[in-house]
Amino acid sequence: MSVSIADPESGNKYRVIVAAVALAAAALTVLVFYRLQNVVTNAGDPYDYAKIARGFVEHGFTKLTRRAASLYPEFIAVVYRLGGNNMVVILLQCLMHVATCLLAFSLGKRIFNARAGLLAGLFCALHPMLLRYVPDLHMETFLVFMSTLTIWTTVRFYDRPTVANGILVGGVGMCTTLTKGVMLPYLGVFGIICAVLALRRRTAQEFLAVVAMFVTMAIVLAPWTYRNYQVTGGRFVLLTPGASDSFLRGYIFTRWEFATLQKPPYTDAENESNAWFRKIARDAGTEWELDEVVDEKNNARVVKHLIATEPLDTARKIFVGLFTFWYQMTSLRNSLIPGSLALIGWAFAFVGLRRAYQEGRPSWLIWLPIVVMNVFVATLIPLGRYSIPILPCLMILAAFGVDTVLNRRSVSAFGGDLPRPARGTASAA
Repeated sequence: MSVSIADPESGNKYRVIVAAVALAAAALTVLVFYRLQNVVTNAGDPYDYAKIARGFVEHGFTKLTRRAASLYPEFIAVVYRLGGNNMVVILLQCLMHVATCLLAFSLGKRIFNARAGLLAGLFCALHPMLLRYVPDLHMETFLVFMSTLTIWTTVRFYDRPTVANGILVGGVGMCTTLTKGVMLPYLGVFGIICAVLALRRRTAQEFLAVVAMFVTMAIVLAPWTYRNYQVTGGRFVLLTPGASDSFLRGYIFTRWEFATLQKPPYTDAENESNAWFRKIARDAGTEWELDEVVDEKNNARVVKHLIATEPLDTARKIFVGLFTFWYQMTSLRNSLIPGSLALIGWAFAFVGLRRAYQEGRPSWLIWLPIVVMNVFVATLIPLGRYSIPILPCLMILAAFGVDTVLNRRSVSAFGGDLPRPARGTASAA
């Protein structure tokens, strides 16, 4: 089944509206709102990405850490090499926010209809969680753009499963994964589903397209992993260290007092986690944060021990993490904003999903990345900030739900039935 785009005139008009609103919202956030607000700290560069990027420019890649082994500081380093500064990075992030909103519009229009696409683009343009990271050097704006672009390529691949589109998915998807590894599980699940569909249809071209996707991913990843191998003196690190660190932190961050925000996670839970890691390092005869690759090895042993000896607590942390993924931030006040918006978004999303099922629309292309990332991150450390890469997907589903409610009101006011396309098609009104 293919997805289609119709009504180019309204599409162009809506595209301009989305771009204008997104650019205005990003610019106002950078120039006005971010400086005036006191909801979040405006440290500018809390994780020292600028320092890491300057190190790349001056000395190259010399030490493997989870933040250095990311495409985001590499992106900043490119800006520096071309003569830019942090303000240039922020201006580019404004453009990335606009691009993300346009991709959300395109996906909503392609799978559902033009009005759903418009609403999805506007929801993303004005979403405070997406705007929050535009004015400083957090990787989230870059990651959201790359994640949404990856999902756009998968929808394109579903529509036309060619080798060229498989290469596109693999290349863009792996670049997103090199930014942060949370996209990798979705790419694997999507590729497996497409391979199964190709085998069921007995279509060699489709299967070759899936193979091309995975081969491209491996080709893009290979030099990155080889660089890690060289820098660490011959130790194999596929992407970045830190997965075991996140897994262990999840045991603490999902405890009742932190999940219910009776205690602030980013201070009390963070301090408790750090004390735990220092003890693990001492027990192993080393010092924590001296070498993140060594820390990963030490923490991995503890992870295996806890999974084997505390399966119920491990199951608890994953289950609780499915929910804290959507709201747990630095404080109760900060958590209410993403939690409330996620709850409203899901309420409308379920309305849209029900209609999409009735009309035979391929909504799984949008909800699959949400589910996979939610489960994967819940297995590690599920904080509200980590739900941001798939917020555009939730906004697309919510937009179709709002479109459904608006249609019902129109039908109620004027009489008649909702138009339903033939099952097995996905037309754009």
